[in-house]
Amino acid sequence: MTDILTKSCMYKINNNSHGINVKLYIERRILIDLIKTYEKFFNQEKLSFENAVINIIESKLRDILGDNVFQAIKNYLEENFSLKLVDAIKKPEEFFDALEKIFGKSVCTIEKLILKDIQEKLKR
Repeated sequence: MTDILTKSCMYKINNNSHGINVKLYIERRILIDLIKTYEKFFNQEKLSFENAVINIIESKLRDILGDNVFQAIKNYLEENFSLKLVDAIKKPEEFFDALEKIFGKSVCTIEKLILKDIQEKLKR
């Protein structure tokens, strides 16, 4: 998995008219699967798992964007996509697709940082 996280996000395969960013797709799939898998394992501690992941996502977005931009993005997600931070757990595909629509392909950097922090948290 570390190879996936360290390579560039720019690798593309143009097997259709839109092109598929394979690296971005794989990283997002890992992040989403990790969230879904560990949510099942921590069913008794579901609330603490959800809080941990949401806190990681919020923390990374605040660190990268700053408080004011984070609040603007949070509001934009709610108003334009009907998504809240908790939806990163409940609807991770929709949540990360929305972030990609906002940030474009540079969202892979945010996703990598979130994935790294979740992995570190789970190692403890």
